[in-house]
Amino acid sequence: MQSKLESYGKYAYFCAQVMQKVTNPLIWLVRFRHRKGYGVHSPFAFRFITDVIYERHPYYAYKELDKVLPFSKRFRHRKGLHLLLRLANHLQPSTVTLPKDAWLEKRYLQSGCKSARILCGWPEQTSMCLLRKPDDEALQHLGEHSVLLLDNLHRHREWFKSIPSVVSFDLYDFGIAFFDKQYNKQYYKVNF
Repeated sequence: MQSKLESYGKYAYFCAQVMQKVTNPLIWLVRFRHRKGYGVHSPFAFRFITDVIYERHPYYAYKELDKVLPFSKRFRHRKGLHLLLRLANHLQPSTVTLPKDAWLEKRYLQSGCKSARILCGWPEQTSMCLLRKPDDEALQHLGEHSVLLLDNLHRHREWFKSIPSVVSFDLYDFGIAFFDKQYNKQYYKVNF
């Protein structure tokens, strides 16, 4: 009985990988016109898209951090983890709030910003917050210069659109929301 369950688990994993490979190119084609900052008129948003999201040069810590990635996360999740490192490097947050089980994300964020305090609880105010699912309590701890990162955005897009952020970036799997009121309210789709 145990071997049947194990083989079923491998089969389900294989099917999920095949579906991911089939749907990713379709999603990429649908979002093609939203790539590399095309149609973005805000200087802040354009610089953020081109210098952080689409940065293709290898960072100093990629090779070392990728060595400890589990095999199941080496392909799809590595892209998001590299983005976290670039975000931390670009924003240099003072406080980062993460879910308790986010040990991989913690390593990448610490490599991007060594001076950041990384917490699993809610401080009075946080500079950067990573969520895996909607959490209205998190919004109370975000200030004017905070950034909210939402993993699995494709499952929680309606909640992400309804938060009171000023500038939001929809990367399909990942959402980035800035709360800085010096910018005009805008929601950008980016083909990432």
